[in-house]
Amino acid sequence: MLLELQKKANLVFVLSSLLFFAIAIVLTQIASSYLVARETEKVEAVVARNLVLIRSKIEGTIFQDAYLADSLATVVTIDPALAIIHWESIAAKLMSKASFVRNIGIAPNDVISMIYPIEGNEAALELDFRTRPEQYKSILKAKELKQVYIAGPLTLVQGGLGLIARYPIFSDYPLNEHYWGGVSVVMDYDAMIEDSGLVDFGGATIALRTQSSDGVGEVFYGSAAIFDNPDIEHTIRLPSDSWLLAAKFTVGELQHIREIRTATMSISAFVTLLVYLMLFLHFRNYKQLHKASLFDELTQLPNRRFIINLLNELTSKGLSKPSFALLNIDLNDFKQVNDDIGHEAGDELLKHVSMLLSDNIRASDSVARFGGDEFIVILRDVPDDEGAALKVSQMKRAVESQPLIWDERVINPSLSIGYTVYRGQVTNVKQLLSEADKSMYLQKKVYREQVA
Repeated sequence: MLLELQKKANLVFVLSSLLFFAIAIVLTQIASSYLVARETEKVEAVVARNLVLIRSKIEGTIFQDAYLADSLATVVTIDPALAIIHWESIAAKLMSKASFVRNIGIAPNDVISMIYPIEGNEAALELDFRTRPEQYKSILKAKELKQVYIAGPLTLVQGGLGLIARYPIFSDYPLNEHYWGGVSVVMDYDAMIEDSGLVDFGGATIALRTQSSDGVGEVFYGSAAIFDNPDIEHTIRLPSDSWLLAAKFTVGELQHIREIRTATMSISAFVTLLVYLMLFLHFRNYKQLHKASLFDELTQLPNRRFIINLLNELTSKGLSKPSFALLNIDLNDFKQVNDDIGHEAGDELLKHVSMLLSDNIRASDSVARFGGDEFIVILRDVPDDEGAALKVSQMKRAVESQPLIWDERVINPSLSIGYTVYRGQVTNVKQLLSEADKSMYLQKKVYREQVA
């Protein structure tokens, strides 16, 4: 009988071992797939955020430089002769505030008569735009719109690529029926694109195209194939027009992650029982921590969401609802510490008080940073106000008796603590927090009267 039981035990052990290794392999596959998916999402999320920044930077740069010239267009509209007389000073002032403006020109009857700076732009002086169909088209567009129009990128007669802000000028403002000419602001396209981060962008291949009324424009940066099936699209809004940015994620780094998963799967058969168990526990604990609420970055205490979830759990346990005291703690004169000593001292005081509060509660209790200089403490198994008041008094003495030494200065923490006791009564978390908050403000009032 004993031998038979031993055989059965051995059989159960062997079957359990086989089952464990089978489960371990499956868990390894799941963990590897989870890792790849998570890392892929993280990389793509970072790339997507960076693309938004690039779009915003391009928009901001073009708007900034284009509308710097708005004052020039206004002066020319009001008094063209005055603008020509003071051309050097007006143009120099505008150029000093611009980031990528190469030159500025005035073109009465669409012939450039004044340009700044003249050096390097001699070829553009006296240019009749009507002899340049590519550029004249944008002048006609601005004239039609009767407002600024961004043209380009275009090949400039003085060399290089440029974006040109066209400002139509009318001699009968505000009727705008008699066209006088225009103001042109030429921006360095290549420098602007490089400054935006587009050239050295990692993680995706990018293309730009104009957007016409039928939705299909000319691709002027990158490959047109990217628009066939892009991962991300963003509209870059320009004055009276727009571009379309499209991007496809690159797979270099993601392929490397997949190779790591393959390697992990290959060696999974050789890992020991302890490694399998550690991996399983690590994954389970990670999931539990991930599911739980976030922690406050400064104090490393649980945050507002954590403590509210805990209160919801404690007040929804049916007949087995536990009694507890809910403490609302506020630092007295915290703003004065920030104002007189500095925010670094304020941060250190918050961490100091957090540590003291944590040291003066039991393992079954909880302390969280609720926001700013406000803390919430849950003391389990406190059945009445007398017990809560005693705990509050002990905690207040413990914290206030241990000053913080900061930069050879002594900062004495002072607490206003309000509380309410939950005994299973019909209420909700919002009401409990409100009661503790009101109690705290009464203590705050007492403190202020004492120090007044």
